[in-house]
Amino acid sequence: MSPTPWPSSEPKWLATDVLVVGGGVAGCLAAIQARDEGAAVLVADKAKFLERAGSVAGGVDQFMTPLNTEAEWDSPEHLMKFVPGLTDGLSDLDVAERAVHELPRVFQRLCDIGIDFTDPTTGEYFRTRAFGLPGEYHLNFDGSRFKYKLGRYTVGHGAKFLPRTMITDLVTDAAGERVVGAVGFNCRTGERYVIRARSVVVCTGDINRISRNISGMPFDSWHFPYNTGDGHAMAFRHGVRLTNMELVEATLTPLGFSVQGTNSYAGQGAYFLNRHGERFMFKYDPKGEKARRTILVNAVIEEVLAGNEPLYIDIRHLPEEQLDDFVRTLGVDRYTLPGYFAQRNLDIRKELLPFGISEMSIRRGGSYFRGSGLVVDTSGQTNLTGLYSAGDCSMVSGGISVAAAMGAIAGRGAVESLGAAEDEDAALDPGSLDTALARMEEPLLSNSGRRWSDFEDDVRALVTDFVGMRRTEKGLRHARERLRALAAEEGELDATGFHELMRTLESKSIRLAAELMTEAALHRTESRSGAAHRRLDHPETDDLHWKRAIVLRQSAQGELALESMTEREPEVAVGGQA
Repeated sequence: MSPTPWPSSEPKWLATDVLVVGGGVAGCLAAIQARDEGAAVLVADKAKFLERAGSVAGGVDQFMTPLNTEAEWDSPEHLMKFVPGLTDGLSDLDVAERAVHELPRVFQRLCDIGIDFTDPTTGEYFRTRAFGLPGEYHLNFDGSRFKYKLGRYTVGHGAKFLPRTMITDLVTDAAGERVVGAVGFNCRTGERYVIRARSVVVCTGDINRISRNISGMPFDSWHFPYNTGDGHAMAFRHGVRLTNMELVEATLTPLGFSVQGTNSYAGQGAYFLNRHGERFMFKYDPKGEKARRTILVNAVIEEVLAGNEPLYIDIRHLPEEQLDDFVRTLGVDRYTLPGYFAQRNLDIRKELLPFGISEMSIRRGGSYFRGSGLVVDTSGQTNLTGLYSAGDCSMVSGGISVAAAMGAIAGRGAVESLGAAEDEDAALDPGSLDTALARMEEPLLSNSGRRWSDFEDDVRALVTDFVGMRRTEKGLRHARERLRALAAEEGELDATGFHELMRTLESKSIRLAAELMTEAALHRTESRSGAAHRRLDHPETDDLHWKRAIVLRQSAQGELALESMTEREPEVAVGGQA
């Protein structure tokens, strides 16, 4: 079979001040902030419409922020006192503090845009306490049109949007020390782009489709199945430092249906019961159902292992008006959830809701103000000059609220760097460009018959069986060996069209993420943050040696190296062409 032809012999060249890769919440706030500063902005996303791009494209029902009311707990200063404990020493507290203080400002900006965070029945904010936070910071609201309004405003504010476009690689100067743009293609038409940009903000979200789920359908995921670690991968290939890649996250879901909703269950006072009718969470944390998400997930796993399933969510004791809020908002994140209840003939007002846990994602390990991804400073910049990051692909994260805050910070930083740059028009290195284009084109030239879906299934099997919620050195070493063997097969993957090309490149990003997760998990010889990192052969938390983040980077020789973020130990080469 002959290779799929590109629609034109040469890629199309575009130019902008700031390129934003990813059009979710973080990407939109980065674009809005950059436009506020007068920069030309181009947003690229795999979605057709910016209004429906990102993890909350279908809706969201919670936003977390202090509001600076008269209550003692309701301020950034009070919240910041608890952030070191929340993050377990695995975050940069200077960056986290910047995000905490940005929250009220970005919240007000969202209100100004026209997003209504009030309860429609009262006209007041409906606030709840959850996930180990020291106050009622979560605002429950009907965010079914949240992303639609945000996307519309971003474009109306002057940002240009490049739809259905997968950015596949960064392009640098000859020294490899400054990003000068990126390459990508339209996953429908195949039109290729070389985008010259004076700064780039990566906002590609967390890493999903990396483990099996209970339905057996990888796109039936708790979080956005099109967030596959593409930003992590392109940054890693250019020596950008990544951290907390060993931390995984899952959530509590109705049995057999991956959907969000744990915030509401935990925040509004639901009981979690085992088959004996026991509220089991207090065995695992004094906060009970209001413990951090990763502790909730770990408790569910322990109850299953102890033979105490089935497990149930019980909201029958709640006041009628609160039950009304549940019914109204649970369908916001996933509009098919009410249909799920109807098909099971289940009235959650009157009956127990069976629940389990979702698939895993690489995503901060269930804690606000830390993240799994690109290491950034207080302006959102990475160790590659001109490259910024925000949202769930960066080291300080936490749902749409912290994504919005860090997106605004990174957008502001990306523009500030334009004026500070000594060479505003750094030369694009032809070798860097050729490498990026060749990597993008490779699957179209293969004719092996090796499919991305089979390749992904192999990765998911390894991650689920050997790098999952329960880890051992033997299992991790086996997974690392097999994942490296799969890396050698990547050149055989073929694509028969541009949509398949996108999927094939996503599968390569997923495999790389799985290897980085495995390597970091093998290196961290302790257990930390509940289910975020659980080593059966090292069951205790070791604050003396491991209350610090593990950083991975690719050396100039293409080898994987590790270091400590807090103490900046000498790099340890661990081998492998990651």
